Amino acid sequence: MTEYRKIIFSFDDGPHPIKALNDICTVLRKSAIKAEFYVRGDEAEKYRDAVRMIAGQGHKVQNHSWSHPNLAKASEDEVRSQLERTQKIIKEITGVMPTKVRPPYGAGGWPKKYDPELLKVAQSLSLSIHNWDIDTEDWKTPKGIGPTKIENIEKQLKFRNKGKRMLNVLMHVQNETARDLPDFIKYLKESGFTFSAPLG
Repeated sequence: MTEYRKIIFSFDDGPHPIKALNDICTVLRKSAIKAEFYVRGDEAEKYRDAVRMIAGQGHKVQNHSWSHPNLAKASEDEVRSQLERTQKIIKEITGVMPTKVRPPYGAGGWPKKYDPELLKVAQSLSLSIHNWDIDTEDWKTPKGIGPTKIENIEKQLKFRNKGKRMLNVLMHVQNETARDLPDFIKYLKESGFTFSAPLG
């Protein structure tokens, strides 16, 4: 089932909390894994050094809107403001313009169901829209990626995305995820997965 299948790690809602971010990046560095971080613009503005650290360690810094609204319910002007401001602050901090956007909650960001305003604005900013293949649900109580979450992840791995060789796994910048990440990486390796750097 898992032969030749690869995992891309993606983390939403950073760069705060900083301790969780630092711990996650330490685990990734020790495991030689490059990931993508979809950061909020308002947090990036407050925690510039953290964003520089993400980029400096070779991870991709991408757009997760400015203040985490539901973009599928926002006007075109609101969507443009959310994405443009985030593009600007990330470029200002890292020197690199994001190439991807992940809308908060995944709202309006699924192929064949793209929110028209989101799609229009994203295209005008040269942003491709990306959600995920596997949702760890690490934000749900109990937070983290413990046994109950692994059970759900196993079901997603078995029954979703059949034939897809590259799977994007969604996590969040939070302390419980940082705590469980080493065991999660071990589980994926033992299940036959390898890790890929983000594409694009």
